[in-house]
Amino acid sequence: MYRLFVTDADGSLLNSNSEISDKNKEAIKEVISRGVIFTIATGRMFSSILPYAFELNVNAPVISYNGALIKDIYTKKVYYYNPIQTEDAIFAIRLLKESGYHINLYIDDELYVEEITDRVEWYLSFNNVTVNAVGNLEEFLKRTGSVTAKIYALNDMKNPISIDAEIYDEISKRLTISTSGGGHLEINAKGVSKGNALKTLANMYSIKREQVVAIGDNLNDLSMIEYAGLGVAMGNAPDIVKIKADYTTLSNDEDGVAHVIDKFFLNKKTVAV
Repeated sequence: MYRLFVTDADGSLLNSNSEISDKNKEAIKEVISRGVIFTIATGRMFSSILPYAFELNVNAPVISYNGALIKDIYTKKVYYYNPIQTEDAIFAIRLLKESGYHINLYIDDELYVEEITDRVEWYLSFNNVTVNAVGNLEEFLKRTGSVTAKIYALNDMKNPISIDAEIYDEISKRLTISTSGGGHLEINAKGVSKGNALKTLANMYSIKREQVVAIGDNLNDLSMIEYAGLGVAMGNAPDIVKIKADYTTLSNDEDGVAHVIDKFFLNKKTVAV
């Protein structure tokens, strides 16, 4: 019997319009009413995922920043926080900027950038959050000594390319690095992942691994898909995620989350995938 159900947000729970479909909402409401613990695990900021979490009335703390923060949306109690320390952030920023990446930092759940660019405007188009343009980020961190929940790095928006292998190797010696698709890099402190956060959450509720279901669509979801007793890839996920998953559901524009709930929680007849 599955007791804990966690889904990624973008590309999984949310459709291409960054909305939760009525079918997904109804299925989640039903599974919560049956006593299942449900929440969201996302690379997004806590403040960015908050409206969706409230919309669904999640009944467990939310995992944000790819697992760097586990926080209750109602009490605001922090159960886990593991940010990137100042020196490590400066090290990564320097390497990424040399390769033409735009950098986002996340300090006290606010967005920090050097200046407002087209890439920042694009990010803000689906993240209603506070943004601070502070000039040179390395100098800002040296001056303030701030830690950041995550570094998000984006290169060319129209033609994203994979990170240079040497830069990847250098950063990965000190930090955890993954991707949420294309040239979008997600960088966290060592040991931070959605999988480790999900394990922490499961332990909080004394839930065994085999009683956990996790859904995701990209490489930054792999750790929780592999941790869960039932790891599910979205139909729109790349092949590497589907290969690692126990099951592949429908796409995020076909109510893939509801499909999993119907099949594995509610025992409804479903269309084969």
